[in-house]
Amino acid sequence: MPALDRYDVVFLLVCAVFLYANLFANPETPYLLGGDQVFFWMQAQRMLQGEQLYRDFFERNAPGTFLLYLAVFKLFGPRIWTTNLMVLLLGSALSLLCLRIARSIMQRPEAALATALYVVFVIGGTLNGTHHFFSLLAVLGAVAVLMQGISSTTVGIAGVLLGLATFFTQTRGPLAALGIAAWMTWEKSRLDEPWSKYLRGQGLLFATLVLTWLALSSPFIATVGLRQLWFSQVTYVLEHNVTGWHATIGAPKGRPWVALVFLVRWLFGYVLLPTVYAICFWKCWRAPRSTPSDSPARVALLTAVGAALWVEVAQAPDWFRFFCVSAPGVILLIWLLPRAGMVASTLTRVLWIGVIGLAAYEIWYNHRTFTVVQQLPAGRVAVAPLAAEKLGWLAAHTKPGEFMFQAEWPGMYLPLGLRNPVFMWNVARSAREPRAYVTLCIRQLEDKQVEFIVESPPDSLPEFRAFLVSRYRLIWRFSDGSEVWQRNTEATVSDKQQL
Repeated sequence: MPALDRYDVVFLLVCAVFLYANLFANPETPYLLGGDQVFFWMQAQRMLQGEQLYRDFFERNAPGTFLLYLAVFKLFGPRIWTTNLMVLLLGSALSLLCLRIARSIMQRPEAALATALYVVFVIGGTLNGTHHFFSLLAVLGAVAVLMQGISSTTVGIAGVLLGLATFFTQTRGPLAALGIAAWMTWEKSRLDEPWSKYLRGQGLLFATLVLTWLALSSPFIATVGLRQLWFSQVTYVLEHNVTGWHATIGAPKGRPWVALVFLVRWLFGYVLLPTVYAICFWKCWRAPRSTPSDSPARVALLTAVGAALWVEVAQAPDWFRFFCVSAPGVILLIWLLPRAGMVASTLTRVLWIGVIGLAAYEIWYNHRTFTVVQQLPAGRVAVAPLAAEKLGWLAAHTKPGEFMFQAEWPGMYLPLGLRNPVFMWNVARSAREPRAYVTLCIRQLEDKQVEFIVESPPDSLPEFRAFLVSRYRLIWRFSDGSEVWQRNTEATVSDKQQL
């Protein structure tokens, strides 16, 4: 595997500058990001305030990402700039591994194109410090290690990294390990290796994965128990979050470009990635069977792991999850380009033009979108006008450390320094959640005398809406239809008198 040189370092710095331009308006003003990462911010806040994960509040994800944000908040405080810095470091690390892996199977220009395409199209298009990307980082690390060859050392390190991936996303490490195990089986058949070496490698891979996960999870096993951990991370997910294949191509209503973006994302995740893996499988199968463990083996490894991650996501598919595990597919897509014949050079130029144009557009779009600068409890931030409307109103009516329930989406807790008072992350859109949890959350809202609730009426559950109407009064409505309800103290006093 070729070592990275100064040209690679300069290229990686350019990637980092691109990400920085999409995360910060200036050194003192980060953008307020959205996406699934807000759940991890909120739960890390609760842990910072002394609450116990899986015991004091519910969570279905593995604990790795929460602990990472918790450590950052303890070091620097719960500030918005720290979360954006996390995305910057995460994106830079992913770009480094992508370039490293790509350089092992293709020349520098193709490797740079693969990395640039991934950084701009995937990371720049999501800007999300969620568990999917952290676990992918560990998986790519395992792939990079194994591309140096199969030995007890490389397999053991790969197993440790896959155990770390499992600590961030409970399904990612095991599925990636199955992909690697399939690749090791293919290698044994291709090179006619002895059974003893093959079985030793398989056992070492899975043993180090399990032992690493157990070591990292032991504090939670000791505090909440293995049964609760299994219920939260496995049983609950299987019963409420594994939706099966529901790939529909119904584009959202709105402007034509919105439908176009949706279609591109859909085709990328549902069509392009599996097609790339299928072609690469076919090419690896047709490669000479006695070739030393070199480029064909590395391509086969990347294909096996990429396909395994795609199958993992396909159990509950959406475009974002496919994006998060697409790094192997993007690299292999560019690897296939020189094999496209006479049109290869034309396709390469088109992709470079598209990557550069998309990078410029993303920077311009974010600078145009986050136009309002606000000073909030979590620091100075640049936000979109709608978010500014909500944050400004709530900042004027609440104080940091108070309870406030955002029933629709937990995006305001960190910037305003507010606390989520209930067991679940939200209630209004929890149609698939156990009714016992919804009942518990309503009781906690009542017991803690929560002053303000923000929700969106079309998404409300009937029992939650009934509680809201009986205990609260509508005092404000934002421009997007979201409502602010304030606790009706007169109704509460009347109820107590009747009791």
